[in-house]
Amino acid sequence: MAQPGFIRNFSSEGEIPPNRLCIVSAAADFQVALATGADAMFAGVTEQGTDDHLRIDVVMTQSAPVEFGEELVAGTPVISDAEGKAIAFDVANFVGEVELYVAGWVMEDGAAGTIGDVFLNPHLVANIPSA
Repeated sequence: MAQPGFIRNFSSEGEIPPNRLCIVSAAADFQVALATGADAMFAGVTEQGTDDHLRIDVVMTQSAPVEFGEELVAGTPVISDAEGKAIAFDVANFVGEVELYVAGWVMEDGAAGTIGDVFLNPHLVANIPSA
């Protein structure tokens, strides 16, 4: 069971569904956007999704329930797919990249579509060397 820590309300660039990864928006202060990859710093995980005024609560620390975009195994570091769902971070897919962001790691096994807990630990992975 998720034990969210710090939860903050943000404005959103657009609609974001519940249980999705979101990123820090470059468009405005205290704004988030749906995560669509590993190219921006993760802000956290949405709780209920955006309201009618594009406001959203984001779990920023500890753990949060996220929808899995593929089968995941506990302990796997995760990034976002194009829909803000958690998928495995595989270094081999990013050889030669200079900056990538990881959202955290999965706390339980689950198939695609599972709402599973992710320990939030947003961080930068820089300069992935060639094989």
